[in-house]
Amino acid sequence: MDAAGFLLIDSLYRPIYADPESIKILGYPNSVAAPGSLDGILTQKILSFLPREFLESQAPFVAHFQSGRRRYLCRAFIVEDHWNDSVRDTRIALLLERGLPGPPGERKYKKLGGMNEDPFGFSPDSRFYHFSRGHQEILSSLLALILDRRGTGVLLGQAGMGKTALLNYLAEKLRPDSDIALFSGSFENRGELVRSVMGILGIDGLRRDLVQNLEHLKKWLDARNTVGRRVIVICDEAQDLSFETIENLCALTDLEAAQQKPIQIILAGRQGLLEKLSGPRLEPVSRNINVFCRLAPLDEAEVRSYVQHRLRVAGCTRQVFNHEALSSIAVYSRGIPLNINMLCRHSMSLAATINLQIVDDRIVADSAYDLVLRAQPANLWDSTPAGLSQEPHRPAGLMRDRRGLRLVKTEK
Repeated sequence: MDAAGFLLIDSLYRPIYADPESIKILGYPNSVAAPGSLDGILTQKILSFLPREFLESQAPFVAHFQSGRRRYLCRAFIVEDHWNDSVRDTRIALLLERGLPGPPGERKYKKLGGMNEDPFGFSPDSRFYHFSRGHQEILSSLLALILDRRGTGVLLGQAGMGKTALLNYLAEKLRPDSDIALFSGSFENRGELVRSVMGILGIDGLRRDLVQNLEHLKKWLDARNTVGRRVIVICDEAQDLSFETIENLCALTDLEAAQQKPIQIILAGRQGLLEKLSGPRLEPVSRNINVFCRLAPLDEAEVRSYVQHRLRVAGCTRQVFNHEALSSIAVYSRGIPLNINMLCRHSMSLAATINLQIVDDRIVADSAYDLVLRAQPANLWDSTPAGLSQEPHRPAGLMRDRRGLRLVKTEK
């Protein structure tokens, strides 16, 4: 087993102590130069796999989570102070273990195609990123936003559409010439947000005072812009951000009064993000959004290309799915990349179990049944039931503008 990470957190899941390995695991994909400023980001990551009910159970807890391409095991223990009767603050110790084995059956289906790695893993890996026409257009739009230094962009897509994979690919493409902070999760106040962003960007001399930090950030941005470095803040799962966090985050683009923004902000999320941006409180923010993109499901041709691309990158040496199987994958997955990965993994595992050399449409149908997938078209948003409009309470005679942010009168 590889090196383990260790953290000590309080009853609000805020870090009290974290060794370098645990910061590296929970802070991924950011290169952390000032770990003391990342308390908000570490707390959000811990809350993603450790339930708040853990404290009530008073029993050791084991959770699995993923960071990058690695899987981890977290063992959580409540720590009591037996030598100090006057202080009884609750403390939780977390042990993060690396190098866990893959899921059962992975070796079988990898052997089925002569592959040296998993082509349909669930972690976002830029090597497997596949450019459909829609993804290429969105990537080009976000790149143009950043290269022209135009401020804020929004990326929308339902769960499993590949937002995180696209953002990771974008970050890797820009990282040689840019300073990038990539994170998810909300922050309690503007001070915590600014400290966390500065910490991820590796800015020295952080203070607890917000005014001092903002002044220091302005000077740092001036220096980076002078030498031609771009500064990018990417927030994934932005539908979970509070209104205050979205306002404070987008306000970073206005630190300097200039046509070219000092920081480029990308917010990526699901339907909830659109609903927040459409509301009256964030109307000033939505007016300053320069790029607005939506990820759409893949069509059948794109699904075929997606599957074959991932097999090829994984080192597949022969045909694994026949023509009918690929058509069935397109139907049952509804063109959603996460569903495609689930179907392909399950189908290959099932075929390997019964010694079937090529996956056919019957295997795919059985897998879809096991995974409770239905053969029906995909809705644009995962929160919208089939047959209903996206906004059942939208006033008559109004429609969304081309960016989807405001209600405007329909043309007669």
